[in-house]
Amino acid sequence: MTETLRPAVAGDLPAIVAIDQGGDGVGLLPSLYADLLSRAAAGAGLLLVADAAGGIAGFSACSQVLDEATLLALVVDPPRRGCGVGGALLAASLEALAAAGARRCLLEVRASNTPALALYEGAGFREDGRRRGYYPGAGTLDREDAVLMSRDLE
Repeated sequence: MTETLRPAVAGDLPAIVAIDQGGDGVGLLPSLYADLLSRAAAGAGLLLVADAAGGIAGFSACSQVLDEATLLALVVDPPRRGCGVGGALLAASLEALAAAGARRCLLEVRASNTPALALYEGAGFREDGRRRGYYPGAGTLDREDAVLMSRDLE
């Protein structure tokens, strides 16, 4: 991986939103990323980017309340997938959250997102349950399960 991992700054927000809304992202509202950036500055979250020569290659977004963190998004720009960016972002996020006092990290992921499931399982996350029909599916009436996962950070 040739990208540099660093905390996001306000100037990164347009690239973060563009990657997230580029098709395979989680589709969070742009205002949420600005809020996460301010929470990260206050020590209540984390917004990391993988900075590459050609721009932002991916990002992770987390929130933290007391000793529990939630991975809200981990998105890699499609042309840069499969090069270790996601794994590096995940590892750096978990390390930073643990250093900030988080003892547990939660996340949810689409049941069909097998690359993400493999990444999270490889990082020690285990399935805690499912939210049936949580995500919109391909058709107007189709729904997809959210897989709920967590791992201890100690």
